[in-house]
Amino acid sequence: MCVLVSVKYIHSKLSLEMINIIDIIIVVLVYGLIAARGVKGFMLPPWVAMLIGAILMLTIGGESVSRAYQAINLNVIFFLFSIFTLTAALEVSGFLKYLAVVIMRKSKKPSRLILFTLLTTGILAMLASNDGISATWTPVILESKKLGKIDEKALLYTLAFGVTIGSVMMPTGNPQNLLIALDSTLSRPFTEFLIGLSLPTIVNLFVTYYLILKLFRVNDNTILEIPVIEEELIQDKFLAYLSAAVFAFMLPMFFITEVYNIDNLTPVSIAVIGSTVIYALSDKRREIIRRVDWSTLVFFVSLFVFTEGIMESGLLGVLSSIFPLSSSIASILAISVLYSQILSNVPMVALYIPVLMSLHNISAADWLALAAGSTIAGNLTLLGAASNIIISEASEIRGGRPLYFVEFIKYGSLVTLVNVIIYYVFLKLFVLFHII
Repeated sequence: MCVLVSVKYIHSKLSLEMINIIDIIIVVLVYGLIAARGVKGFMLPPWVAMLIGAILMLTIGGESVSRAYQAINLNVIFFLFSIFTLTAALEVSGFLKYLAVVIMRKSKKPSRLILFTLLTTGILAMLASNDGISATWTPVILESKKLGKIDEKALLYTLAFGVTIGSVMMPTGNPQNLLIALDSTLSRPFTEFLIGLSLPTIVNLFVTYYLILKLFRVNDNTILEIPVIEEELIQDKFLAYLSAAVFAFMLPMFFITEVYNIDNLTPVSIAVIGSTVIYALSDKRREIIRRVDWSTLVFFVSLFVFTEGIMESGLLGVLSSIFPLSSSIASILAISVLYSQILSNVPMVALYIPVLMSLHNISAADWLALAAGSTIAGNLTLLGAASNIIISEASEIRGGRPLYFVEFIKYGSLVTLVNVIIYYVFLKLFVLFHII
């Protein structure tokens, strides 16, 4: 306590310029810790690095505790907790492992397994959040490796790219889309997301499939042999059916509340209700809550606090002078991809929303470009999306390989470039033909 008081006293004597310099040093330190992961055995988890950054911002970086509390978006935290609960329930019941074995039996060859994994996780991420699917599908990937005796590297990147691309086309796909749905000028966000982003997302999934085959030189000479009987994998049929029923209830409710504008029912409250039903009715509630991805929730809370410190540091002003925020589709896509690498996509969107709100003649296409750019940014670097961190962490915890920073850029740069071009072309065409 004495040390903390002394640090605060010294900090109070520093000039504003020095505080900003300290903040920037903290930013460089945190991103350096994350980028150095895997170098000569250095394996500090990204969520710990981000927690260190948040603590440093609070102690020597000039950020007040009250500002830190205000920076934490509880809508995002509660939504993620609820989705993590539902996907954990699917994992505990054995349904996800069952689904993996079914996919592997249907695949028979590595290339088809990659295609089915990409499409399945993309669709699931659209409905149940890319973070949630990342947490629960990574063990499925490792199980596929063990059962099919294949390299998990290509499958882990397939999962990372699949959940990122698939999550673009629905507000429930990721936290930044949810922010846009809740805080933008979109009148019917679920409907507008599907109309504007479903087709380019489907195209991107298939194009990315062919890129993965080329990038990882997938060899189809291996024949996958799965000795496990699928029915034996579902350990709790009641929980599996309950979880599926909750998802089946939630999805139409998102659209119903959008059309009829029911008071106190939002995507967040619907997700919380769904997770509460799981805990209330399942006798495996303790196991479910243990499977919730708590490290990712810590990562997000720390990220909000850390990003608030970045905003106060003056670094954002420097970046804005170099890459000014704009309302054109091309600029929004480019800037959101770039800024998401620095601020991460959720805080970046939280920053960009008031900027767009202050401009005139903002169309649905502009908001959809923000959603697409900030989400697809996750395919560029390891830090571009929390789902990448989740996959890396979950794989390492279960004895698999992590994803590495430089390696991710090597594979992700081409995928991201192609993805962004496809979204740009489709959004421009949709505006031209007055579809959105």
